[in-house]
Amino acid sequence: MTPRLNLLLLILVLLLGVPLYWFQFDASAPGAKPLPITMSRLRELAEGIPGPAPVALRQEVLGYHSELYNRIAAGSGLRPVRLALRAFELVVPGRAPILIDAGTTPVDATKRDVEDFDFSAQRRVDEAAEISTMKLVLLDRPLHRGNPALASPDAVPLPDLGDGEPRAVAPGVVAIPLKGLPDRAMMVYIRLEDGREYLFTGDVAKIDANWMEGRPPARTFATMRNGDERRLTVSWLMTIKALKRAAPAMIVVSGHEPRDVAGIASGFAKDRSQSAGQASGHVPVDHVFARSNG
Repeated sequence: MTPRLNLLLLILVLLLGVPLYWFQFDASAPGAKPLPITMSRLRELAEGIPGPAPVALRQEVLGYHSELYNRIAAGSGLRPVRLALRAFELVVPGRAPILIDAGTTPVDATKRDVEDFDFSAQRRVDEAAEISTMKLVLLDRPLHRGNPALASPDAVPLPDLGDGEPRAVAPGVVAIPLKGLPDRAMMVYIRLEDGREYLFTGDVAKIDANWMEGRPPARTFATMRNGDERRLTVSWLMTIKALKRAAPAMIVVSGHEPRDVAGIASGFAKDRSQSAGQASGHVPVDHVFARSNG
């Protein structure tokens, strides 16, 4: 090749390659840093409300939703990844359950192309929602909040979390608002009665690669409205990783990780005879809160 042709090829590579890298592969977010949330503080908050902590955690897999990998984590490629849609149930002795997310509705599942939607599993989640003392929604979107009409009449609203500070909402349960992110995004920290710990990330980390490798969605596909939202997203990913480093045994439950979640039993509890709701027809609400999803 002539020097002139080499120069033209170099210019072409730069013109195409630099934008491609920036929009598809680059995961940087200038100014991002872990937020001042510590495991010691979360553990302190988890013990701040008296009463029995949850003794077990169960899950229902409701279906799957396919996305391009780069839409989830920059630099992962354009192949599709199958994201799981789950709801979780905290079993509390003598009380009705606590829900973390509530799935969706059949109508919304169809609208949002949910694959292999499990109607029976969603029905079990709906039944739990009708008696639950609390329903923590990790993201106020249709694939998280379930059917807003199915809520316990005895549940009370969460306290205002507008200050963005982590707040204990039940024994062993801490809500962590993701301040600066849209759709009332939150994480939830759980400390069971036996000391096992879980951190539910919600959609700030849809898959493990987000927080483990610090990769937000690629800029091409990101719905982030400004650079500050990207910086905050990466800051939260760094925070999750720092919390996991401080508590290696804690299980981080990414929002839609396709792989099975270790340490969580499959299937919501079938025997509710020991719950207060079944035993007396009344759902106790002392020291627990429910999020409004209307």
